[in-house]
Amino acid sequence: MVQHILVAHDLSPEADLALSRATQLARQTGARLSVLHVLSGHPDAKEQQHAQVYLYSTLERHGLAQLQPWIRQGRAAEEILTQAAGLEIDLLIMGRHHRQSPQGFAGTTLEQVLQSCPAPLLLAVKPAAPYSRALAALDYSGCASRALQAAWQLMPGGSDLTALNVYESSEMCPPESAELTLQHELFDQLVADLRRHLADTGAQLQSCLRYGERNNCLGSAIAAVQPQLLALGSHSRGAMSEALLGSLTREYLDQPPCDVLIAH
Repeated sequence: MVQHILVAHDLSPEADLALSRATQLARQTGARLSVLHVLSGHPDAKEQQHAQVYLYSTLERHGLAQLQPWIRQGRAAEEILTQAAGLEIDLLIMGRHHRQSPQGFAGTTLEQVLQSCPAPLLLAVKPAAPYSRALAALDYSGCASRALQAAWQLMPGGSDLTALNVYESSEMCPPESAELTLQHELFDQLVADLRRHLADTGAQLQSCLRYGERNNCLGSAIAAVQPQLLALGSHSRGAMSEALLGSLTREYLDQPPCDVLIAH
């Protein structure tokens, strides 16, 4: 259950999108909302005042005039992680503030936070309409299951979440029918086990198994489902999760097709 959401806001338009998503999800779930801005370096009084004015005016535009933002000073990643742990949050939301970074995702605040974030991290990049379609890349690791469970908590009644499993095989040599039957049975059992622990929210959980090259399978599933939310596990050791944690995850975080949720 999502009870406390933290938004890391860097005074950028991308962070305003993240705040919009956080506001929508807080109202949908009834969660408490906190906003954090980190002043880097040695800001003078003018910089501090600018941050305060920007944050308060932005909060007022979102109907959050009563909210008092947290303003800290230091290294952004460290302060975000400290605040996330101290507030015992259930979800951290950040915007795509690294868009102009020459190195892309690598080395950004988002990457540094992702490595140690105590809660699922949502990269919010699209307008904040309630989610109606989500896709969760699900292998047999705990983190992939937690990503699906975290995504489920963000889905309103009437929405659809598709659990995708990829059975890696050569696209030139499809697996035998018996192999696919076994994989379907195993995956159906995993989804059934997870479904028993999901709250009845009125959302629908569907499953899909694809075989072939992992990048292509996930890409084709995204094209077919057209999700507003993509959920991925992090730091697991399954065949699929290794790819998702490596270049594939970096690709989707650097050029997200929709909002992306990462869970450890």
